Amino acid sequence: MSGNLVQRGEVAVAEKYLRAKAAVMCGANLVVELPFPFCMLSARDFASAGVYIAAMLGADSLAFGCEDDFSLLSSIAEKTGSGVFEKSVVELIKSNKNLSYPKAKKAAVEQIFGEKAAVIKKPNNILALEYLSAIKNGGYEIKPHPIKRNQSFLSSSAIRKSVDLDEFLSFLPERSAAVYGAVGEGELPRLTEKMSQYIIATLRMFKVKSSGSDMDIYGTPPDLFNSIMSTSLSVSSFSELVQKCQNNIYTEARVRRSVLSAVFGVTASDALCKPNYALLLTADSTGCDFLRNRKDKIALPVITKPSHINRQPAAVARAFMRECCIDNVISLFTPGERADKPFCKTPFILQ
Repeated sequence: MSGNLVQRGEVAVAEKYLRAKAAVMCGANLVVELPFPFCMLSARDFASAGVYIAAMLGADSLAFGCEDDFSLLSSIAEKTGSGVFEKSVVELIKSNKNLSYPKAKKAAVEQIFGEKAAVIKKPNNILALEYLSAIKNGGYEIKPHPIKRNQSFLSSSAIRKSVDLDEFLSFLPERSAAVYGAVGEGELPRLTEKMSQYIIATLRMFKVKSSGSDMDIYGTPPDLFNSIMSTSLSVSSFSELVQKCQNNIYTEARVRRSVLSAVFGVTASDALCKPNYALLLTADSTGCDFLRNRKDKIALPVITKPSHINRQPAAVARAFMRECCIDNVISLFTPGERADKPFCKTPFILQ
């Protein structure tokens, strides 16, 4: 599960331990975190990191949502997973500077699948394709288990738009609503918009470059970087900044991720790495048994008590401390949250 930042380039609607507790109350056995910065990267890098953690924990299947016929998505994944296809996408971008990567990829898929290529515009399908690609490219012995989305339920995007707590809770399963409903006044839902002054002030501290070519901000070409920097001087909110910087090439989600990457110092090289730890957020007895019985086979450090982080290798401790800094910043904008919370927390264990 994503930490306190999510893949759409925003702050998570609730604190990560709380969301994990809701998950285990609704039937999950074990929840570990997809840590920063992987939780807020593009679909490809997000999926790659998530599948890597699953593989390192010994998962033999991967369930994920999709919105269309999975056999079609499998066929598309098979075609798009080759170097030849990737080269064709790059050539399309070179020939048309107004094409973003997603649009160029869709155009390349259309050349093969015609009108059926429209399915890759849907967010759940985009991630589904990237999960399949990550499994294949990683050589993992993991079986995909697609779950077609039930359209009668609201999407997370729709639920996230609710600013009234009672309305927000009314959209959730009963056990989940009980967990979220127990938090303090004003703590839900958390909104990136509340961080606007911090975000814009941080951006204004950058020295605006004429080309931006020497900036190493994740997913942010020089023209987008300069647009964000210059626009930050004339706006007063996060949403206004994103709205003015998005265009035919750069989607709102792309801009949101670029803004937060600049603010929190996420570099292009960060995406080339893989997570070097997993943080345990919650588990029930079955989940605890899984970790205990597979202790010698798990190929990734699993942090159960943040206060014991100094027992981990230096590289793990650095990565964890980096995320703690981000969590402490986010806590400034949520009533009742403490800046030292990352070190005080322990997983919720459902007996």
